[in-house]
Amino acid sequence: MSKHSNKDPTQPSQEELDALLGSTSLFSFQSVRASLDRRSLLFKRTYIVLMAVTLLYVMGWFTGLVKPYMVFAITGLEADYQLHQIRFLLAFIMITIGTIALNFDWHVEETFSTMAWIQVYFIISGVGRQWRTMSEDNLAVIVIYVCNLLLILSLLVILIIEERRLKSTAS
Repeated sequence: MSKHSNKDPTQPSQEELDALLGSTSLFSFQSVRASLDRRSLLFKRTYIVLMAVTLLYVMGWFTGLVKPYMVFAITGLEADYQLHQIRFLLAFIMITIGTIALNFDWHVEETFSTMAWIQVYFIISGVGRQWRTMSEDNLAVIVIYVCNLLLILSLLVILIIEERRLKSTAS
């Protein structure tokens, strides 16, 4: 006789229930802190610096402290202001997706790699736009813009390298 002779065959066995209720590796919500605890000290510090830079920028944006230093304040073009709003929205979405990837510890390297490529696009398109629309005496604004974006890009590259290092040691 089979294992299920005195039970309903549609009822799962205890082994099947244990397998279903065990930890799932596909989506295991654990919090950013738990995910960071698995990573290197450099990854943790870099992620904290990235979040601090983001938070400072958001605070500066909403309080109006950074508006006089933005490109649209110098060029006076409405298009520059609209492009900045679009980039701000994209950056906010990227930070949100990065945090979700860390929460679930799922495709972290790929997420930060995508963010880094978008950051490269921001650098190239932003500098190109500024180069065409700004006067030559405002070269310092372009340099500051590039330095800010390169800082964020370098933080993302460090996160990618550290995530690859974690994957290679886990394998």
